[in-house]
Amino acid sequence: MDKFVLNKTTIIMKKTFLLLSIIFFVASCQNEVVEKNAAGGEILMGNNKGNTYSFGSMDNAQQALDFSAAFVNKDYSFFTTENFNDSLFFYPEKGLERIDLTIESTIDLIKIMHEPYDSIRRNIYDVIPVVPSYDEELTVVMFPFTETRYKKDGTVERYRFNERHYIRGGKVYGVRKWSQEE
Repeated sequence: MDKFVLNKTTIIMKKTFLLLSIIFFVASCQNEVVEKNAAGGEILMGNNKGNTYSFGSMDNAQQALDFSAAFVNKDYSFFTTENFNDSLFFYPEKGLERIDLTIESTIDLIKIMHEPYDSIRRNIYDVIPVVPSYDEELTVVMFPFTETRYKKDGTVERYRFNERHYIRGGKVYGVRKWSQEE
């Protein structure tokens, strides 16, 4: 009988040791810190060729998403000096020419862009804020999405877009847009 109690105690101790070892291992893995600003990617063309990126803040990512929502919802109250620089550059999806805008002309452009539509809906897939190594005050926020435009004549247009929003000091100062028709 004493052997049985000893074996049972040994088994309980082994199981306890194994359980504690697993808990310690899992806890130590979860405490591993990944360097937040680890460099990745590379700029392949232009004046900043060879520079890298690090992840940016989700605050800046949210600023870009809020701009996107304000565009879709025609929320012109969002377009203030609190959220934008005095001027904004825009590269539209069609054409390669840069357009420089004030906040007022940005609102006018948005009104013109919405004119043929009853409504516009976006489904954003993901958002990625990155900071280029050549300018750590700049955040480039990238997000792909599908957009469905409901025209006033009853037809529907569908597009895939990718936008890059340029943010400095918590303010949007530029947007580049690429598209693909579905």
